Amino acid sequence: MKPVTLHYLDHDESILPHLETLQDGRQALAQLDFSEVGFTLQRHRSSITDWRDEEAINRTHQREIMQLAQRFSHCDAVIGYPAILRGPAEASRHDDLLPIQIAHSDFTDDYRPMVLNPARPYGAFFAPCLEAAGISYRELNAAKRLLMLQFWRNTGPVNPDFPLAIADARSVPHHALERRTVNEYAGETLAFETFLLKPPNQKQAYRWYTFPNMTQEEVLIFRTYDSRQEERGLPYWTPHCAFANPDPASAEQFRTSVEMRVLCLFY
Repeated sequence: MKPVTLHYLDHDESILPHLETLQDGRQALAQLDFSEVGFTLQRHRSSITDWRDEEAINRTHQREIMQLAQRFSHCDAVIGYPAILRGPAEASRHDDLLPIQIAHSDFTDDYRPMVLNPARPYGAFFAPCLEAAGISYRELNAAKRLLMLQFWRNTGPVNPDFPLAIADARSVPHHALERRTVNEYAGETLAFETFLLKPPNQKQAYRWYTFPNMTQEEVLIFRTYDSRQEERGLPYWTPHCAFANPDPASAEQFRTSVEMRVLCLFY
């Protein structure tokens, strides 16, 4: 595949563009073990017909994805997050809803203590998710393992202007990650920690993949926190980012996508 420009957090806090060659995730999928690399692609047909109807997505699709998360992870209980929609209409309302071009992984090792503490600012966002799932803080604290999964779906053109790249977690050491606090996101106070990725220190130090021509009937599943991986000293992060599609035909094919997150509990 053609080299593309990805963006990293440089040592002086600037954003550094860096050419990377992406591997075709479709061709490599059979050799990619989710437990090791942190991501996989699955076919998944939804009953949603209008992917811009946020209310319907949160009412119907959230339940579909929670069921998928339970089947995929074999967990004991699930907590669904509200959908994040990205596209020109959403970006016009808030810049945070543009495709994110800096390489990042959503959560740090602060995720577990954050969700277990209702007094943290994140609690105002998280408590309604718990209530909707019928799970108490006592039950949450009793879980032996917390696994956060993201389910990313391309809902627009199959050759969009800003597709998603995702890194093999094994190729990204912990020291390559810089934690930063996101105090607000899309106008909501959250105060959660995220990892930003530093530039590689040698050519192709990270192994990046993309899945070309994703349709609405596919979902990219990836791990953004796993307390078991953390306890074992293994990667619980999966860096990812949008990149400018080098194909000239994609120029007017504006990306639209839906992100669903599900917290999986194991007792």
